[in-house]
Amino acid sequence: MKIRAAITAALTVLFAISAVFAKAVPAADAQSAVSAENPRIKELKNILFKLVRQDEYLDETIDTLDSAAGKLSLDDISALGLGLRMIKGNLDALSAMNKKQFAEVQPDPALNTYTRTILSYSRQVSQKIVKVNGFVARAALKNKKSGLRDAVTSKRGRTAAKGKTLTRILEEQKAMERLSADIKTLRASSDKLTATSKWLYIISK
Repeated sequence: MKIRAAITAALTVLFAISAVFAKAVPAADAQSAVSAENPRIKELKNILFKLVRQDEYLDETIDTLDSAAGKLSLDDISALGLGLRMIKGNLDALSAMNKKQFAEVQPDPALNTYTRTILSYSRQVSQKIVKVNGFVARAALKNKKSGLRDAVTSKRGRTAAKGKTLTRILEEQKAMERLSADIKTLRASSDKLTATSKWLYIISK
């Protein structure tokens, strides 16, 4: 299985142009619909759209890790770390967008529908990050055990039983440590997003 290719495909989807949320309206009514839309709803839709994309990417990540069965190469670990760091940046940006709406949003049933959905997706993203963390923790343990086993049969610069050098084994272990650290900071960003989403929901009630 080519994990790096799967992650690359997921990243491509993450930045792809999305179809509109609602069904298409007749061309004659399109302009009037846009002009009549509440600007606050428009902003909340934008937040929700971006949040859904993070949720979809995490689904791809979970599927990839699940099918890998804990067998991650150095390239796999590096590609996964890159993707998770990008997700962290996106979640931080979403938290900032939420905070910006604190002073703009007022109690409104129409707005509350969107803020409730944003909060729901924020919590869902948090749960999926916990799941990703579990997969990574198991992969790290498996990597450590196999690394210790291979190191016994390897000397620096000479191949081990599975074709790895001791240098390569150490690189994989360090990469896994960085990935674990990436997961930790991602969880912190997710907690911040959930907190700002909750406040946004409360303000709109």
